[in-house]
Amino acid sequence: MIASSVTASAATSRTASSATAGVLITRFTQREPVDGLAADLDQRYRADVRPLMQKFCIGCHEGNDPPGDLALDRAGDASPFIRGDFNLHLLRDMISTGEMPPKKKPQPSEHERLIMTQWLDAALAYVPLDAPVDPGWCTPHRLNRTEYRNTLRDLLHLQPKQLDFCDRLLRDDTGYGFDNVADVLTTSPLAVEQYLAAAEAAIERALGPIVEFGDHPSMLKPLRGGNGQPLPRGGFYLYSNGGAGNEHAAPYTGEYLIRVKAWETKGGDEAARLSLRVDGKEVAAWSISGTREKPQEESVRVRLKAGNRKIAANFTNDFYEPQKADRNLGVESISIAGPLDEATTEFPKSRSELLASGQGITDELERVERVVGDFASRAYRRPVEPAQLESLMKVYRNERGLGADEHRSLRTTLTAVLVSPSFLFRTVEIGQSGPRHTLDAYELASRLSYFLWSSTPDGALLSAAAEGSLTTDEGLRTHVQRMLKDAKADAFVENFTGQWLQLRTLETLNIDTGKFPQFSSELRSDMIREAREAFRTVLVEGRSVLELIASREITINERLAAHYGIDGVHGSEFRKVTLPDSSPRGGILTTGAVLTLTSNTTRTSPVKRGLFVLDQILGAPPPPPPADIPPLDQSAHAKPDATVREQLAIHTANASCAACHNRLDPLGLTFEKFDAVGTYRDQQQGKPIDSSGTLPGGVVLSGSDDLKENLLARSDQFVQALTSKLMTYAFGRGVEPFDRPAIRKIAIACRERGDRLDALIEAIVLSESFRTCRPRVILPADPVESPDQGGE
Repeated sequence: MIASSVTASAATSRTASSATAGVLITRFTQREPVDGLAADLDQRYRADVRPLMQKFCIGCHEGNDPPGDLALDRAGDASPFIRGDFNLHLLRDMISTGEMPPKKKPQPSEHERLIMTQWLDAALAYVPLDAPVDPGWCTPHRLNRTEYRNTLRDLLHLQPKQLDFCDRLLRDDTGYGFDNVADVLTTSPLAVEQYLAAAEAAIERALGPIVEFGDHPSMLKPLRGGNGQPLPRGGFYLYSNGGAGNEHAAPYTGEYLIRVKAWETKGGDEAARLSLRVDGKEVAAWSISGTREKPQEESVRVRLKAGNRKIAANFTNDFYEPQKADRNLGVESISIAGPLDEATTEFPKSRSELLASGQGITDELERVERVVGDFASRAYRRPVEPAQLESLMKVYRNERGLGADEHRSLRTTLTAVLVSPSFLFRTVEIGQSGPRHTLDAYELASRLSYFLWSSTPDGALLSAAAEGSLTTDEGLRTHVQRMLKDAKADAFVENFTGQWLQLRTLETLNIDTGKFPQFSSELRSDMIREAREAFRTVLVEGRSVLELIASREITINERLAAHYGIDGVHGSEFRKVTLPDSSPRGGILTTGAVLTLTSNTTRTSPVKRGLFVLDQILGAPPPPPPADIPPLDQSAHAKPDATVREQLAIHTANASCAACHNRLDPLGLTFEKFDAVGTYRDQQQGKPIDSSGTLPGGVVLSGSDDLKENLLARSDQFVQALTSKLMTYAFGRGVEPFDRPAIRKIAIACRERGDRLDALIEAIVLSESFRTCRPRVILPADPVESPDQGGE
């Protein structure tokens, strides 16, 4: 694909528009679903390309026996190129390398070569509306860290804070811009060890610690306190109303028995009084008359909440007569036993849910088999096979044979489930040859769930798979809409925007706060939140994806409003704000997040900003720069006080740089009135800022508003680019040339429903590419990861 998305024929001469984004979006979406790409190719060919071919090519390539069998004189329009009458790869290579025209013939300028090669790229990428869909392949897909964490959360009914051990797993590689691409989710011996440790920790936290119910006391020692002194065997001698105790980790909420041994030194008419307190609250009180040789023993049954509990004995009736008597309290020991019985013990929801299917079954093996079978079916995301269940029960029987009790043996068996490839990998059962494979209901449930939730299918999805309703169009539509409304869809918003919009980059980006003192970690977080909320709003409220390009409404708080120079927003809470027509904000490109992450530490970067537009918005990234091209900073040494625009001019004087920078720089320069942290400004170093950019072909954009309108005029390309990104994320593989028919069909289905984001997601899920796959054919150069883009 190419940057022709914003070339000369994209728009004729224009002036700055005062129309609102809503009017623009309406204007650019009220079109019939015709083959707009073919019409666009033909228009650009007639306006831009044919005149150049007439000037430099057709003089030789005409008649009945032209060189290379390229009778370009017959191409009065674009149809011969679209039909494949010419070898476009050869033609493009000959023009781009300078082999044609021949050296003795008049030569096109670099700019003219660029116009021709960009158009030929577009012609090569074109596929007709009725082209057959190739669904591509399904690679075994290891759960990435996010998917693994979320799956354990939902499978074991754990809270996020209980899954901190997942942070110790190896970080995932990325491919095609995403960390859920199957080809880069490799495994290693170290990873296997980490998964085993994580599985053991997960089962331990889900089932809770193993305890021996009954009266099995544990001493709290040494006792620690104030207004007293330690006793030799861990006790504490209290005076002057002191207190002493220690903490006890109660594994579960339940009944516990606390025992106290204490004695007194007499003084006055009363015995010493001991107040037993749990977390500062009195649970019992006794008069203590025992002696050091024969301490008094008291006990009380109490109900404790799970967690660390502070248990203490307090001396409450101190008495002292100088030279006569001094009443004090010796606490010999405090012990605690429990939980006392299983019936009165409250277990965590995770344990109750895991063991629920075995309730009421008295036979041990039958009970365990039911629990293990139910757990394995949910973990494997399909009914467990009899052979798989028998293998797991063999683990259980072996553990019992080695002397482990039922609880320990069950834990080992459930841990085995979590290190099984059937849990760690999402697979599609397909042979290496034969026709395409239609995903079965459970494969479809799994693909859908990890697309929208980054987690395992829930009961409703698995039930629909079992009933067969999930494989119908209506069944899929119902579950897509249900799942998008679920809180778990936040994972989709966070993970997709974090990578498509590169918000994860901003999380760790180093900003020079000496030069930009207004930037802070709090502002960074707010910027990320704003960009995510823009996407979430379009998704949840059924809005057009074109509002991601231009919108008169943003979601911000007071700190961001101050950063943007917007009045009337107070408080840290985020809320929707309607922008005045004069505001340069609206849409993701002018969020503080995108403007900051596409800048350098101390200055703006039109190159990075232009690359972001080409790659993330238009799906047309340039090739990586040649290795021998100096970075922009080095180019600027010739004129250290130059503006960014002047530095770029120096850099692009090199013809090797100009080809790509002619595409990148004009786009990025339209954002030049936003500094490196997204603050709007009119001047730089005392000079007015020129934020215009001249696109290949001569169209002049006066600033970011003009660029947005230009992109809206190219809304087809944006929708297809977004579709491509979403398909990469949904399928866990890079989008290939054979995916173009599917992309176009999905984009058209989305357009017919007002370009709504939820409609786009639904169209992807209903597509052949989502519901079918074929064996993979490995070519000699089968790329795994798209190259990093750069240029600075």
